Order: sequence, then structure tokens, then C-alpha cells
Amino acid sequence: MARRNAMVAGAVMYAVLHPPNFYAQAAAHPRPELRKRPFALLDGEPPSEFVIAANKAARALGVEAGMTRLQAESFPEVTALSRTPADEASAHTILHNVVCLFSPRIEHIEISPGTYALDIEGMNRLYGDATHLAARLRQHTMAAGFLANVAVAENFHAAVCLALGRAGVSIAASGCEREALRDLPVRVLPLEPEHEETLHSWGVRTCGELAAILETDLIARIGQAGKKLHALARGAWPHLMFPIEPSFEDGLIERMELDHPVEVLEPLLFLLSRMTDALLERVKEKALAIASLRVVLHLDGSKQHERIVRPALPLQDKPTLLKLLQLDLETHPPSAAILHLELHAQSAAPYRAQHGLFLPQAPEPGRLEVTLAQLKKLLGDERVGSVELKDDHRPNAFRMVPFAPPPPARSEKQSLSVPMALRVSRPPQAVGVVLTDNRPTRVFWDGQRYAVREIAGPWRVSGQWWSETNWCREEWDVRLTTETSERVCRIAFDPRSRCWYMQGTYD
Repeated sequence: MARRNAMVAGAVMYAVLHPPNFYAQAAAHPRPELRKRPFALLDGEPPSEFVIAANKAARALGVEAGMTRLQAESFPEVTALSRTPADEASAHTILHNVVCLFSPRIEHIEISPGTYALDIEGMNRLYGDATHLAARLRQHTMAAGFLANVAVAENFHAAVCLALGRAGVSIAASGCEREALRDLPVRVLPLEPEHEETLHSWGVRTCGELAAILETDLIARIGQAGKKLHALARGAWPHLMFPIEPSFEDGLIERMELDHPVEVLEPLLFLLSRMTDALLERVKEKALAIASLRVVLHLDGSKQHERIVRPALPLQDKPTLLKLLQLDLETHPPSAAILHLELHAQSAAPYRAQHGLFLPQAPEPGRLEVTLAQLKKLLGDERVGSVELKDDHRPNAFRMVPFAPPPPARSEKQSLSVPMALRVSRPPQAVGVVLTDNRPTRVFWDGQRYAVREIAGPWRVSGQWWSETNWCREEWDVRLTTETSERVCRIAFDPRSRCWYMQGTYD
């Protein structure tokens, strides 16, 4: 294998960090006393536990992966440990933090736990050539408590295979990937079990022997998978990198410890202004907006006061967000002095709507939110919002929900028909009714005498008969006329009170 300076300025290079025997290293990292003692790591449910990994000292005594707990305990010098996901998660976090020091573009290699690939294009200006970068990466990893192999190559998969198959630092010069992989065993390739068995039956043990087979012959025997394996053995299979995206929501938190307890809202708003500004800068870097703000106030006496401000539309306007926080805290003030405060934000894509040229201008979302917050402060949360009908036949059955405008509807053609709406009378107005054959023929309403020209009904509805709030009524749709006017209405009869009333008029 050539060990030349392969890190040319502008060249696409990959460095791969692989901690061999990751599970054993992760288990020993929080237990330094085990590093010089033989131990085996067990996985599975009792009593069918089996050895998933063992350190070098235990393997020297004969412990192998796949042994049962009983077999592993037959070695008196070996300590048996149960696999702990928390140890592995902690090891992943440590290794991830190490590789983040060397590149902003990182991909986790799924086939090997704890293995990371780094895009080191242009990093020669910071770390020197490939040999120096790989050596420093390995030193940082060892300083963090993990033994690791580091490989650098222009081909992504070639770097992965070198890190999996060769200890220490390996550098594949540009254009020499095939020679670098020649002596590696074929197990470093992502083989399917049937392909591994086939290659073993052929006597193919190394990547060089696999690359020596004609590609057409390999495809003829194992199908299109042979084309990929042949290219992998030569270090020529391309790869599209999928970098790990950092968890953005985890960073949308601002915390502040107060030197002195705060009891007045004005200094608290000054602190919240700084914290909101910091959160807005982060979301704007990602071309996002703030969808909600959660304020957590830690109060004197180990109490906690929590409020959530959720605008109807994601906002990037700091004064509006701060005004919403102020109105909400004025409506729901904390009950004690504030010792510590937190501000959590949730991001979302900014709301964008394309309005028609001839449509009236809608109110600005920020001003509408402030107006709604002021109304909630005056009237209460339960009296401001959008009306939502309940799934009920009871008259006036509705509830108030937080205001959330739907996205603008898009229709290819506009309907010319105008739907008929019932203008409900609240409270219902008592009317007099003259019946003929149990059907209304005349209605006395609002000082007027109306003749029933047309009628439809009755519709008998009732509900909640099992409670004291039970109700029932008979409804009629009638066309009422006088000598000068005509109205279409809905009247109803309440059998319990023997009373007629006007339920509403149709527009």
C-alpha cells in the first residue's frame, strides 16, 4: 500500500474512523478497572443470554462471540457483563463529538457501530496532509478513551474497507485504491450471507482475488450484485454522502440563572427579549420561523410556572413575539419570585400565501395575534378564538377553540350559487302560532301577523334524555307573508314548556 500525501487541495477525500470491538470498548469506557481484566458482554433475555463481544484478554482465554452465559461462566477469570444501551449511546456521543472537530460533514456507517465517515475536502489548510489529519484524529479518539483505526482515501467505500480491515492509520494514494485493498479479507465488504458462502466455496479470500475475476463472469454467476462487489473490491464503487443533520430543536433552548429573585414583569421582559433575539437568530439561519414559545419560570419555594405562546402562524417578528409573551404573562402572572427561567422554541417553515390581485387585503398576522392576545387578557381564554360546532343536534351547541386560519383554498372555478344560511336568534324569541290540523297556519311575531304560505316539517329531535339537561323540540321551516313582506324562517315547538319560539331566519 502506498503511503503518500493523498490530501491534495480541492480533492474530494474521505476519512473513516472505526473503533474495533465497539461493544466491548463501550462497556469498558465507564469502567476503567475492566480494561486490564478479561470480560465478556452478554445480550438477550435470560436464560438464553449469549456473548455478543469480549475484550482481547477474554478472547485469549478462549471466549468467543455466540457462547451462552453458561459457557462464558465456565471461565473463572472472565467477568460477565450485561449489555447496556446507555453505555453504547454515551460512546456514540463521545465519538461523534470527536469527529465533529475535524469536519462539518459526517456520515454514520450503519454496517459497523461507532464508525463514522468524514468529508475532509479542503481540510489540508487546517490539519496539513492526510497523514497528519489521520494521526491527529486517532490521537483525539484515544484521548477520549477509545482505540480506533483511521483510513483516508478518495473513494468512500475504499476508506471504509481500509478502516475495517487494517489497524492503525491507513492512507490510500489517489488512484491506488485497488492496490491498497488487495490484501484485505473479503469480510470487509458488505457481503450477503449467500454471497459470502459462494466466495468461500470458490476459494476467494481477499479483495485482490475478487477483483482479479472478470466482472462479466462474476455477474453471470451471482447476478447484478457481482457488479457492485467487483467495484467495491477495486475501490471504484461511487457513493452519495448523506451527512448527519444535527438535531436543530435541541438547540432552541435559552436558560438563564438570576443573581437576584425577580418579582416585577418589566425586568423579566428585558431578559426574555434577549433570549428571544438569540432564538430568532438561530431559526433565521435555517430559513425557519418560530411556531411556539414555552416559558418555564422556576419560582421561589421549588415551584414552577409554565406558559406556552403559540401564534396561529409561524413568526419571525421579535416585537410581536415579545408582546405576546408580555400579554400572556400579564394574564397569568407567576405566584412567587423568579429564580431561574428557560425559553424553549419550536421552529417551523414560515407561512407564505399568494393573494389574488383583486382580493381585499387581509390583516397582518402579527397585529391580529396581538389583538387576540389583548382580547384574551380582557375577556378570558375561553371567550376568544374560533367557533367550532359540536357533533350534536342541541341548539347553539358550539365551543371556542384557538384561532388557527386554514390554508387558502384553491379552486379552479368559482361557484355562482350562494348557499342559504340560517341566522339564529339568540336568545330565541317567543312567538304565537295558530294550528290547523296540528300544522301552523298563522304566526304572531314581533307585533306582526303572518300567514304561513309554505311549510315543511315537522322534524322531531331530542337528546340527553338520561340527564337533567335533556331537551326535545319539533322544528318547522315556514314561509311567512304579509301584504307587504315575506320571510323564510324556522320555528320550533318545545313540548316540555308548551311554547313556540323563533329559532332563526334564512338569509
